[in-house]
Amino acid sequence: MAALETFAADCGLALERFQRRISKAAAGPEREFVALMPRGQGKTSLAALVALHHLITTEGAKVYCAASALHQARILFEYADARRLGHPNLVKRHLELRWCPDPDEPKVFTRHLRALPAEAPKLHGLTFSLAVLDELQAQRDDGVYTALASRLQKQPGAKLMIISTAAQGADSPLGKLRARALAQPSVTRRGAVTDARGPELRMLEWSVSESDDVDDPRIVKKANPASWISVEQLRAARQGLPDLAHRRYVANQWTERQGHWLPPGAWQACVGQPEFQPGEKLWVGCDVGGERSASAVAWLNEGLHAGCEIYEGEAAVFDCIDKIRELAAEYEVVRVVADPWRFNQASQELEREGMEVEKFPQNMTRMAPASDALHAAIVEKRLVLPDDPKLARHAADAIARHSQRGWRIDKPTADTHIDGIIALCMALDAVENQPEPVRLVGWL
Repeated sequence: MAALETFAADCGLALERFQRRISKAAAGPEREFVALMPRGQGKTSLAALVALHHLITTEGAKVYCAASALHQARILFEYADARRLGHPNLVKRHLELRWCPDPDEPKVFTRHLRALPAEAPKLHGLTFSLAVLDELQAQRDDGVYTALASRLQKQPGAKLMIISTAAQGADSPLGKLRARALAQPSVTRRGAVTDARGPELRMLEWSVSESDDVDDPRIVKKANPASWISVEQLRAARQGLPDLAHRRYVANQWTERQGHWLPPGAWQACVGQPEFQPGEKLWVGCDVGGERSASAVAWLNEGLHAGCEIYEGEAAVFDCIDKIRELAAEYEVVRVVADPWRFNQASQELEREGMEVEKFPQNMTRMAPASDALHAAIVEKRLVLPDDPKLARHAADAIARHSQRGWRIDKPTADTHIDGIIALCMALDAVENQPEPVRLVGWL
């Protein structure tokens, strides 16, 4: 039996299967762990159990539990306090548990667990072995997360555990963290559970897929694994809650008219070893950003094997031109497609060198069908993508922005970089929309 499971049993608790999975993942080697679940699954009480176990079993433990408000932090603390087994070395103070070598001297302690409101000024400067952040979805900016995550390197082995329900929008602090998780090397979805793993970050998420019927309580139950949540309760919740509230708090879906554009794991399922043969045909997309943005060149062959280079800085446009010339020297570049806004002069240079350059304005008319095409090519696993962490991050940071004319791939904020995906989108559009060859049918 795992250490935490044994500890829970000593506390009189029998962990359910999903709780064992979370506790095992939380004890893994990653410095950051994120658990995303609907409300009512016992996230706070499980986090309190993890925190208390760390306090009792770790020499020099410094544990901080932060929540969106002081009363929420108090709830987490009370869960921990109720499970301390009457341990003689644990002394309770206001929102603090102290490990005292001599319980009669509570001012002398070697370990502690403290509950704090999640207010960035109060979290800066903390050095911890474990920090627990409850409901990051309630934070309006990155201040709290940054205050804790930036301290991870201060103590070897320090960990940050985040538990939350889905937030509103991919540009929220939790949305950005989830995007980073979905860009990790390993992302799988089995049933209602997404498991994203990387060297420093692990995420487990229980949610109802966007393609599933959120009105069916039996489907929603799969995202609510706690045994104390019944299908009948979920049916009543569907009837009693507004649609967006039900989707977010019960189905753990991300609610807004913008959200992630790919199913979890879809990008990673296409990552392989793209192969290119000298002299073969290539279609090239180029997206040149501004001074604070990135620029990218992406290319595809007829087999939809993809390559991409992403550049940053003032010389990025020249790097893009040089890369296109490099490709043209080794392969047959059929067409270059680019947004004319910042690439007009470069287009003229490449045309003088004999290349065909097509203007691809970034408007809804062009980007909506191109976005649909790239989404379909990835979901259907028709693309072979390079194992490029920077390109994967661009994919994870991109969102689907909806309007009355459909949806398009876009970025949630002005300082988000998704240029590699836009370049790939344009390259695929060029491959799939080749002009019909001219045929001579007769003489006049």
